[in-house]
Amino acid sequence: MKNTSIILAATIAASPFLLAKKTGSSRTGVLSPEEELAGFKLPEGFIIELVASEKDGIINPIDLTFDDAGRLWTQTAEMYPLDPVADIPWNKLLKLMEHPEEQQKVPEFKRILDLYQGKTKGKDKILILSNLYGSKQEAKVDVWADGLAIPQSILPHKNGAFVAQGSELFALSDTNNDGKADKRTPILTGFGFTDTHTMAHLLVRGPGNWIHFSHGALNKGEVTAVRSGQKTRIDYCKIARYSLDGEQLELVSSGLQNIWGFTLRNNGQWYGTEANDMGWSIVPMEPGTGFRGIGNDRIRPYQPWMPAPHSFRVGGTGISGAAFADDSSGSFPPAWKDVAFLANPITSKINAVRIARNPDGTITAKHLPDLLTSDDDWFRPVNIEFGPDGCLYIADWYNKIISHNELPTTHPDRDKKHGRIWRIRHVSQKAREVPNMYKVSDTQLVNHLLSDSLWEKRAAWHQISDRKVTQAAPALVAMAADRNRDVTTRIHALWSLEGIAHYDSTLISNLLKEDDGDLRREAVRSLASFSLKAGEVAALLSNHIHDDNVMVRSQALRTLSEINQADANSIHLLVAACRPELPGLKLGGSYERSFERYLARMALEKYPSELQQYLGTEKAKTQPVSHLLWASQALPEKEREIQLLRIWQQAKIEKLDDSTFIAVSQLLSSPAVFKALTPVFEDPKHAQHTIKLALKHQNQVQSPELSRILQKSTNHLLEQQDSKDQQRGLEAVGRLKIPNQHDAIIAIFKNPASSDAMKRLCLQAMEHTGGKNKDLLADLLKDKSTSFGLKKLALASLAKQDSKFATRVTSDLLSSINPAEKSDLVSTLSASPQGGGILLQLLSQKQLKESDFTLSQAERIHQSHRKNKQAKSLLADMQVKAKQEKAQQQETLKRFITIADKKGGDPVMGKPLFTALCLSCHAVGDEGAGFAPALDGSAHRDNEALLTAILDPDAAMEGNYTLYRVTKKDGSTLEGYLEKKDERGSTLRFMGGSSAFISASDIRSQGFVNGRSVMPKGLIDNMDEQSVANLLAYIRTLK
Repeated sequence: MKNTSIILAATIAASPFLLAKKTGSSRTGVLSPEEELAGFKLPEGFIIELVASEKDGIINPIDLTFDDAGRLWTQTAEMYPLDPVADIPWNKLLKLMEHPEEQQKVPEFKRILDLYQGKTKGKDKILILSNLYGSKQEAKVDVWADGLAIPQSILPHKNGAFVAQGSELFALSDTNNDGKADKRTPILTGFGFTDTHTMAHLLVRGPGNWIHFSHGALNKGEVTAVRSGQKTRIDYCKIARYSLDGEQLELVSSGLQNIWGFTLRNNGQWYGTEANDMGWSIVPMEPGTGFRGIGNDRIRPYQPWMPAPHSFRVGGTGISGAAFADDSSGSFPPAWKDVAFLANPITSKINAVRIARNPDGTITAKHLPDLLTSDDDWFRPVNIEFGPDGCLYIADWYNKIISHNELPTTHPDRDKKHGRIWRIRHVSQKAREVPNMYKVSDTQLVNHLLSDSLWEKRAAWHQISDRKVTQAAPALVAMAADRNRDVTTRIHALWSLEGIAHYDSTLISNLLKEDDGDLRREAVRSLASFSLKAGEVAALLSNHIHDDNVMVRSQALRTLSEINQADANSIHLLVAACRPELPGLKLGGSYERSFERYLARMALEKYPSELQQYLGTEKAKTQPVSHLLWASQALPEKEREIQLLRIWQQAKIEKLDDSTFIAVSQLLSSPAVFKALTPVFEDPKHAQHTIKLALKHQNQVQSPELSRILQKSTNHLLEQQDSKDQQRGLEAVGRLKIPNQHDAIIAIFKNPASSDAMKRLCLQAMEHTGGKNKDLLADLLKDKSTSFGLKKLALASLAKQDSKFATRVTSDLLSSINPAEKSDLVSTLSASPQGGGILLQLLSQKQLKESDFTLSQAERIHQSHRKNKQAKSLLADMQVKAKQEKAQQQETLKRFITIADKKGGDPVMGKPLFTALCLSCHAVGDEGAGFAPALDGSAHRDNEALLTAILDPDAAMEGNYTLYRVTKKDGSTLEGYLEKKDERGSTLRFMGGSSAFISASDIRSQGFVNGRSVMPKGLIDNMDEQSVANLLAYIRTLK
């Protein structure tokens, strides 16, 4: 129910390539709350009113949370941001993120750590607002705690609150009941804090005595549960949870980039937001879910990513809160049921999306008209929360600056004097009594579960659980069992039973048979709270592993894991859930199957000895071989090999699916496994499919053994007449280094029917065959009909075999190609040491000029020719040139702004330009490569911000999109967007959507190129005025 946005930081992946963000309002004057109020627009029947403002001490509010007395808790954030380092190269920032010992060498880290740990007093406060309801509403604001440093999230609990603040998560208590916090107890410590706007936040209480929270994309840390000493890595974007007693800490979900809205709905389903939208503006987030995001980190390597639930975008790059009107009545009208309200500080709106997850796993979603818009572009809604009165409360950061990283931390426009809290209500709402649940007697608490107010139900659940009101058990059992009660009431009665650890076998048995999927799921989940034996749990869940409702099925698997014990019966259920994967990864079928397989295997990994024992029983023989094959992957490697060899002959697999291919490929270093799998890998009937799998999963399976076992399948494809087969075979040779294919490649290359594209693949593949092709390449270069694209690749290859001959050919070629081709040729040759040597020689002969090179090309050449004076001189000159170009940028910008301001372009003519230039990296809706941020909503950008990003992408770049350079051991260089890096190697993405995996064993050095964006400069420099106008006209249609 609680949604703590992490402030107004829209930064991470907003649009570092193409669309720079407008960094702030153009207006300099502050509007009073009354003036701001006059500019709000709402649907008919809704009213917005001011609750409190800077006049009451509300300064930069972030969090909104209501305690069990109905009081509103928030905080000040005058110290925001507290980045320990500023203006630091991205690679150095990463080093600091990953190495705490390096942080200790930076004084600012120590200073800020002392603030977070309370050793040094900060300026920020936790505030409590009371007197919010009734006829005499005039908010009373009290300071409950001070001396803090950006306490980003607050969760009231008993006589105090849990607080997430930078590196720490602690409990503050008011031990003498004077209305002030006076005791601090550490709970978790060690969170990364290199980036202020992605620190731990979003404390949300869930059933089963857990507190859930979110962690953003650009921090890393080894987090310790202070009470138990348990350590957990929390890197990149994660949802995690810790137990109320502080003993346990565990990861729950992975991915997206920054989740600043996270809510537990009245039916027990979790929903979250993605700050940068990307098709996940609001999405179901059941535990265990994984999403693409910065770092592409998974809880397990085989964790599937949930597909984007919708193609629409709500716009903006800082969605910062989510709330549903989930009261049974007395809140927003029924027409707003299942509508997620989204706080959007970038566009100064409250967006609305109707969304529901269906029993089959599909998601129904519709983008609705906004609930709230504002004429004041200082309105920054960073958090929203429905209150005890059924109204929607809004934390308004109220700031001239939109975002976090675009301007210096000390920029004078960062407002630290204002902040507002607003409340939206519908005219049909009637005033309701808001009880102080702390003062309600134990005997009356159960009755409050019957309230129409979700806040009141939650407060009653909290109090029953925290006070351990065990005498309420009979009434709670009766309420949970009563089919005349609404589902929300029955679920909260069940949560309360969990809170007092009261198990009623008859109740649970009946709830598991309910028609309502949410009730069944919550009954299944609750079993982990009652200290039942594995056999008991297995008996209860035997029918739910294959439940019709996908969320019940997945919860059954999580519960079998969370009970932390297993027997033959519970293992049998987990193996039964290891059903074969389905093709594709779509919601409503194949995704859910992959998700359940992942949950089952992850659970089995907790019980290796029990699984090993089970696999030798008669009971295991009743399972399909495909189930046993997947389940056995949960075993340690040696036992996994033994089981694979035992099962393989029975499996009689002719065609591998994705997960089986990955699993068995990772065991090919075993001679016995290699021999057993050879017939399947060499089967010509499935050669196309097998090679496709190897290319698709290269970053997980690449090995010398895989290259050897794929020789026959690759050769089979190369010898076919079908161009698709040949293309796949050539890709395999080029990317997977398949040996012994030289003759087949030459045959394709010499075939008159082979296209230029096919011949390019041949040239790339020849690089890995070991054969000498000098004569063939020479003939190709002499042929006047050979395209420039082929000549360029041929020269790059020839340079490695005969640099003198290649130099002569390059010299001749330079006289016949145009400037664009010359630039392309220089770029290609500079990627290898031999090619770089040729370029230096031609430069010394004045056949090339320094103006023919870019800074990146000069850097690559210098890297492989460090002692060469000309290479040093070229690099120095290019660095000077880059500074000069930077200085001239404003004049270039003014010229293009003049074109843009005329608004004379034709969007129809601009669309193909946009497709060619932008969708090779970005996406709009379902179109485009999509590894760069989506460009939906680009019409909201002003001309200056837009053109700055296009003309000077380095200036508009976010760190994660810094150019990444890999130098291989052979001296060649690749540059692109770093999609993933792990112990196996690095994966780069390139313009156009292609990718390359470089095995760790082939890498000599790698790292980010400081201050350089993946997006190349000069995309529109040579366009005529009308073409630029057309391009911008089309961008203005992307609303």
